[in-house]
Amino acid sequence: MNGPRRIWWARPRKLCVMERPGGGGRSHRPERRDADLDYLKARGVRLVISTMTTRHNLSEYDRAGRAWHHVPVSSCAEGADALEELLGLLKREQRLRGAIALHGNRHTDFVAAVAAVNLHSSAARRSSSAWRVPPRRG
Repeated sequence: MNGPRRIWWARPRKLCVMERPGGGGRSHRPERRDADLDYLKARGVRLVISTMTTRHNLSEYDRAGRAWHHVPVSSCAEGADALEELLGLLKREQRLRGAIALHGNRHTDFVAAVAAVNLHSSAARRSSSAWRVPPRRG
């Protein structure tokens, strides 16, 4: 099984970012979308988060048995409010079993930024808890 053409597993088995399943814009192909959704299902993706301004593919996620969440973002410059919503959603959802796929349409700068901030935040939480000073004994 070939995977999606533009995919990055930011957190292996937990979070991937990608272009829209099936390809973005005019390059979208229904047969490729089905193969991409099969790939995601085989890798344990239970939730697909779309940041596209349109509702394309949402009904396909229902048909594929994947939960979905839609947060439309037109550009990185206009994504500040969406970023806060998505970071909270990712923090909650990554505690559960299974993986999450986050996608835009074709240009994935915003979803890559969301994944990078998510990675930075989770690394900061882990490192701060790892550096706690143990209580003195005796």
